[in-house]
Amino acid sequence: MRQIAVFEAVARTGSVAGAAEEIGLSPSAASMSLKDLETHLGVQLFARSGRRMLLTDRGRPMLEMARGILVQVADLESLSLPEEVRGRLRIGAAVPVGDYVLPALCAAFMRLHPGVRVEMRIMPSHEVMEGVRNMALDVGFVGAPVNSSYLEAEPWLRDRLVVCAAPDHPLASRAKVPLADLANQPWALEKTLSSERISFTVETLKSMNSLNIVFEGESVEAIKRIVRDGGVLACLSSLTVADELARGELVELPVPELNFTRIVSLVSRRDTQQPQACRAFHQFARQWGEQTGGSAN
Repeated sequence: MRQIAVFEAVARTGSVAGAAEEIGLSPSAASMSLKDLETHLGVQLFARSGRRMLLTDRGRPMLEMARGILVQVADLESLSLPEEVRGRLRIGAAVPVGDYVLPALCAAFMRLHPGVRVEMRIMPSHEVMEGVRNMALDVGFVGAPVNSSYLEAEPWLRDRLVVCAAPDHPLASRAKVPLADLANQPWALEKTLSSERISFTVETLKSMNSLNIVFEGESVEAIKRIVRDGGVLACLSSLTVADELARGELVELPVPELNFTRIVSLVSRRDTQQPQACRAFHQFARQWGEQTGGSAN
């Protein structure tokens, strides 16, 4: 089983060192396990390409079977405590959901199932989808459209994108702010890989020739501070600014032409057996979404 686990981890991480660190072995022990497996099977499973280990044509079809074996073994171990969900759960999520929704959801899930260890990674939606596709992640939450025959996506949460300003901004007291009035305003926006940034840019450039972007950053918290203190505008997920809007630290500008509502999807790999912990979390998250009405507000 250790040999199979090393094989799967090397295929996913691309290196023996990465697999060893994940599994908790020394690099030499992981390398020996992989060599023993290749000797036992009589095939070369990997070829080196620079520093990366790439699956050979003989190794590639064995990977899916190895992953299935590891899932079955994890479920077999859980039979010793049939009422308890145990195991590792790897979650990937885009920034708004990962930073502002999943912490509470994961805390509730772990209270219910204390035998589960959760690993969560915050990354752009396209990286989340790639992680689920290649099984580096068990489940993902994305705000971008899912177009992959490998993935199963179900609508989970509705999220609005809102134009924000400081309470003392000249536009903050207006009951309606036409899009034309925003043409020369300074903006603070997320980096271009952000789905919020992409959605906002596509919609605004239908009506405006350009945007006056004075600040770009990867941190939503930094952008909120810039908007609050710097007299600039931002377009952010309602998930990220709900507390600031409630406290009056930021205000939402009513822009009739900009009506952003998007669907956050719960993503898993299609036609692949999932570990017990992943199945339990998937059901828990689905019920949570139904209880909240699928709304971010």
